[in-house]
Amino acid sequence: MGSEMEASCGETLELRIPADTRYISLVRRGVRNLAESAGFTREDVADVEVAVGEAVTNSVVHGSPEGAAADVVVKCRMVDDCLVVEVEDQSPAEALPAQPDRCDPSLECGRGVLMMRALMDECHDCRTERGIKITMAKQRTVRTETANKKS
Repeated sequence: MGSEMEASCGETLELRIPADTRYISLVRRGVRNLAESAGFTREDVADVEVAVGEAVTNSVVHGSPEGAAADVVVKCRMVDDCLVVEVEDQSPAEALPAQPDRCDPSLECGRGVLMMRALMDECHDCRTERGIKITMAKQRTVRTETANKKS
């Protein structure tokens, strides 16, 4: 799916928000509405919404330079039957942090990246001129009720 993620088909929904936690729910709602209108199952819509929420939260909380008027850019587009979401911040880091021990109950954070990778079909990050960009993809599955009607 790697090369398909670079190809842009159809329109792109772009949301540019201040690096402020008050805007995370706005992005979650926008992505949820897009996935619903694209025909994703309820379960997949929920997975996409949670994964994007985690990515945006990570960008707002950890990927924004302190004291700067930072923003987070979220781009969503359909590529064939796949929803591709990019979340880019202004982090000075080279990459997302190494994965914590998910069994360590003393850790208060660090599970967001694990959740993104578990909920999406594809999830990776890279360093850009601007900051860190997380690219995630979710393949649309055929709804059971739709498949039964075609039989």
